[in-house]
Amino acid sequence: MYSVLNSKNDVPTEQTALIQAAFEELFLKYEVDVVLAGHKHYYERELPVANSKAVMDGVSDDYAVYDNPQAPVHILTGGAGQVEGMSEPPSNTASWNAASDYEHFGFSMLEANRTTLVWKYVFSADQSVRDEFVMHKTDTERP
Repeated sequence: MYSVLNSKNDVPTEQTALIQAAFEELFLKYEVDVVLAGHKHYYERELPVANSKAVMDGVSDDYAVYDNPQAPVHILTGGAGQVEGMSEPPSNTASWNAASDYEHFGFSMLEANRTTLVWKYVFSADQSVRDEFVMHKTDTERP
């Protein structure tokens, strides 16, 4: 739904705009924490985002820790290694983009329990962790 390659001026375009119109209200209503998507040939992690705006409450300055985020974190993890190659890096970025990789194959790892989620994006070639964040949930109510 949120992807730098499929947005203009921070707003989803084309098919991603249709997905946003169909699902974003539900994600917010039911307090979804993480939206995982695949398909494209690259990796992106967005900040917590709602209505095309980053929601920075509880987000650390380095974007590595999210304490009780007030909107879903969108992750597009599609760089596992497919025959068509990687996508070209975009010439732009979006204000809600936290991390991206358009050049390397990789895989994602998720560990979660009731209060903590740990996410890692790992490069396949050398097994190095190239992106990670931790989400802590201590309250169960959002405004």
